[in-house]
Amino acid sequence: MAAGHSVDPARWRMMFDQAMARIAVRFGRVEPRASARAYLLGLLSQAERKNCW
Repeated sequence: MAAGHSVDPARWRMMFDQAMARIAVRFGRVEPRASARAYLLGLLSQAERKNCW
């Protein structure tokens, strides 16, 4: 049996928040920033199907 990778959810969220903080300045308004954050979280999720709708 192969060893699986372990991910610390708190560390993952902290690193995601840091990455979002770096690109947040690219969005002039809060609404598109929140949409981009939700979109990226959706793409990174384990959902079976993903699209932009």
